[in-house]
Amino acid sequence: MASCPRGKIVRKHQMGVYHCWNRCVRRAFLCGRDPLTGTDYSHRRDWLLERQEQLAGLMAVEIGCQGILANHFHVLLRTRPDVARRWGREEVARRWLTLMRLAKATDSGVPEPDERKVVALGRDKKRIEKLRARLSSVSWLIGVLCENIARRANAEDDCKGRFFETRFRSRVCTDESAILACAIYIDLNQIRAGEAATPETSRYTSAYQRIRSRGQRGNTLDGWLCALTLKEGAREDSTGHTKSRSGRRASDKGLLPISLDDYLKLLDWTGRQFRRDTRGAIPSHLAPILDRLAIRPAYWLELIEHLDEWYCHAVGKAQGMADMAEQMGVRWLKGMPASRRAMG
Repeated sequence: MASCPRGKIVRKHQMGVYHCWNRCVRRAFLCGRDPLTGTDYSHRRDWLLERQEQLAGLMAVEIGCQGILANHFHVLLRTRPDVARRWGREEVARRWLTLMRLAKATDSGVPEPDERKVVALGRDKKRIEKLRARLSSVSWLIGVLCENIARRANAEDDCKGRFFETRFRSRVCTDESAILACAIYIDLNQIRAGEAATPETSRYTSAYQRIRSRGQRGNTLDGWLCALTLKEGAREDSTGHTKSRSGRRASDKGLLPISLDDYLKLLDWTGRQFRRDTRGAIPSHLAPILDRLAIRPAYWLELIEHLDEWYCHAVGKAQGMADMAEQMGVRWLKGMPASRRAMG
């Protein structure tokens, strides 16, 4: 399908969930072993993880899922312009100036901004409103992340030039069934690529971090990721905002109306099917998880296996896809027939 201006996909000033990915353009692998020279670049995966965590604490964009492979990465992002609107002018200025320094940083730390510049920028009301919007932008998060990794990799390789593809790819998730499908797809990426055997050994995925943090409290490994479970009756203020108690992410609002245990059971079973020559039927104890999100169990494995083939700019139930097509000013979107089959 033809490319589409991102402005037609991303809803400005509204909360939205987006599956984004970007790929390295060089022969050398982004984060793996170069087959020609034998050089191992695996440490760059830690750069990406570290920067994602730092960006999650700085911006009003929540990272729901992430997966880093040898030559590309995936993230599931939720924009929170409502959170950015709550920040004072000096807080916006401090976050923005920190972000700009972080983009060019060559070490693992988070650079502190000049307080005089923070105060001066905070006085510019018009500029602050533009920066407030940028701090809740998918494009700015991916842009800063890619710029920083490219700068560090270029310095390490002693070369210049583009490191990532010109334009990162993205698709909007129109509903919770789409969010679940994209989340599972991302968390299984290392298994499907043959880089890991199980979710608990897929070190560079959000699933690995959630598994390692399961049952723990406090400063957990997954504390910067978007909370997985969307809890009814979660403590919110009068504006419906669930505050982040740790400051490591934009808020403590959950992502899906399922428990972590249910998610991990579905992830584990789905991953096992992709490691076998034959596909099994969805077990009875997992079917209710999919029923709750209106995904037809008979099509579940096909949906995960063919997500990239079936969908392009958006993924979700047929009605959500139709609404998105109308918003974009087109008659149809790739994947609408698949959604009618696989989703209620």
